[in-house]
Amino acid sequence: MDVVAYLPRPLQQHLTIVLGSQHSLVAAGGWESLRTTVLQQVTDVLVVDPTTDSSAPRIDEIAEIHRQFPSLPIVVYTTLTGGSMRAILELGKLGVEHVVLSRFDDEKRRFLELLERVPGQMLSDKMLALLSPELGRLSVTLIRAVELLFRSPTRFKNSQDLASAAGTQLRTLYRQLESAGFHSPRLFVAAARLLRAYSLMRDPGRHIKDVAAKVGYHSQYQLTQHMRALTGHTPRVARAKVEPDEFVALLAHGVRQPPQRRRT
Repeated sequence: MDVVAYLPRPLQQHLTIVLGSQHSLVAAGGWESLRTTVLQQVTDVLVVDPTTDSSAPRIDEIAEIHRQFPSLPIVVYTTLTGGSMRAILELGKLGVEHVVLSRFDDEKRRFLELLERVPGQMLSDKMLALLSPELGRLSVTLIRAVELLFRSPTRFKNSQDLASAAGTQLRTLYRQLESAGFHSPRLFVAAARLLRAYSLMRDPGRHIKDVAAKVGYHSQYQLTQHMRALTGHTPRVARAKVEPDEFVALLAHGVRQPPQRRRT
């Protein structure tokens, strides 16, 4: 999980402890640069205190990010004050509903559970659910690696990274996936990137070229080629006309082998 945060130092230090070494944290440099940080960094969750470095809560800045990037989960992490409570109420009216109060409900395990379950992984969960019959034929370690791939695709550059996450050799990985009814791990990595790209493209504040770079493609052309190969659509068409459930189903079909080719 990749987190961007703009918090007072004590809250940021505690968030660093909560995330540990398994998750990444990027600290924004200020209110003016917060939107740019979200746009440029791989971001699964934004954690922000509306009262950071400000005498009055910065509601408008958070509301604008929420408007431009509706797929990005926002967690308000703040201390209990009159100003922060007013901000929480105003942001709640806009749909920012996840709140953590310092010293009340930011116990490490509870806080981490919240961050990991915020609804930024909806499409990944749908994809994994569609693939569950085939995934059930894999080893537990490989299933966990595939789950990590779809939930944090930017951490995987190629098939070898997936093999390493599963603790196996690349040749063995190919054989295991084929036996379960899948195409190559290369398509798995591509599908995970495309799923994240599609999710980001649905935000009105993002350009397709920026999304391509954000999910690890060298160019928008490469993103277009992969998306057309696996779904039959270009990014622009997918963004404008393909609904989420349909896109997930197209990707799931793309990584599966035709039934007649599967090993028994």
